[in-house]
Amino acid sequence: MSIIGTNIRQIRNKQNLTAKQLAKKCGLAESAILEIEDGKRVPTTQITKLITKALGVNIDAIEPAYFSDYFDEEAPEKEPMPASTARIINAKNADNKPSNVNSFSDAISKAVRKIPVVNKISAGKSVPFEGDIIDQKFEPVFQGKSNNVAGDEFIYYMTQDNSMQGARIMKGDLALVFLTDSIRDKDIVLFTYKNSTYIRRYKAVSDTLAVLYPENPDFDTFAVDKKDIRIAGKVLRVEFKL
Repeated sequence: MSIIGTNIRQIRNKQNLTAKQLAKKCGLAESAILEIEDGKRVPTTQITKLITKALGVNIDAIEPAYFSDYFDEEAPEKEPMPASTARIINAKNADNKPSNVNSFSDAISKAVRKIPVVNKISAGKSVPFEGDIIDQKFEPVFQGKSNNVAGDEFIYYMTQDNSMQGARIMKGDLALVFLTDSIRDKDIVLFTYKNSTYIRRYKAVSDTLAVLYPENPDFDTFAVDKKDIRIAGKVLRVEFKL
């Protein structure tokens, strides 16, 4: 799964388009759209432009660009001020060094956001619950446009075991989780079952039953009634510490 694929799927669903309908509008195969949405295929710039045109959105809605709102814009021209006023303001700024620090802090706060890091999901609590947060991780923000995913829809989960070793997710790794209940077969999900927190790959067996299986045979597979689990979201990517 990739952020590009996730954004395409979200926008497509909001427009009530099937993958087949979007593919037809783009002149692509339905399988190509599904592979891009599942993160199995990285779209070229040309394909990305075809998809954004078909969806009627700006490319930043699908493939966000970092920092450009804060570092690429030209500074607005300022009207000249009387020399006497300029001397007073300049003298004030020279004596007030914290104002420069505050300006820098403001710029940084616009360029990055904090994503909470948790090591569990407490039963009956919101996600993330303050008592579950063990750290905060700084991430560059997307361009400030309403159609981008909001920062509070992500958490990092510190993996507690090697149950997903076959998917290259190891104990201590940070899994970036998109908080959603829109889950597809083969998604890797963060969920709770019997008051414990797990990461497993998801497979729907029927409208009521699901199987959540590990990528390591030493760990348990859960065949459960869907109402007995609480899915917090799906894993988009994993970071490990050197």
